Amino acid sequence: MSDPQTPPPSSGDPVATTAFDLRAMASLLAQGRHLRNASLIVLAATLLGLMWPDAGAAAMPAWWLLSLCAGLAQLYYAVRVDFDARLLAALADHGDGANADLHAARRLDASLIALELLPRDRAGRDWPARWRGARGLLRNQALCLLAQLAMLVAAYGRVWL
Repeated sequence: MSDPQTPPPSSGDPVATTAFDLRAMASLLAQGRHLRNASLIVLAATLLGLMWPDAGAAAMPAWWLLSLCAGLAQLYYAVRVDFDARLLAALADHGDGANADLHAARRLDASLIALELLPRDRAGRDWPARWRGARGLLRNQALCLLAQLAMLVAAYGRVWL
């Protein structure tokens, strides 16, 4: 009888990654689209507050402007997170089977360097470092949305009080 558990990577390398790992991280990063959509709603409310004189934008413009800035920062992170999600999905879909781990990072780095999106000195990072970076982008996106929402609540709170 065979063991139903998946065996560890045969290379014994603790940082080995598989096409499934790439798809899993791409799926996690794809959740950033929900943050982006929520942020666009908050951004619309912010713009309404800035453009509608009865909303009190003239009385307290700082909260409105801070919410707008947080929304723009969130959109920046949304673009970065979506780009990473699509890159990882493409790597998973076009993997080299058993050699996916050996070549995926090199292919990714070579492409990003050729597009001038990655400095040469940052090439060659291991997968755990890449995962930390990708999760950090998603976390920053969520924090920008929370800041955006807090500033909007503060702005509308000033109007209602």
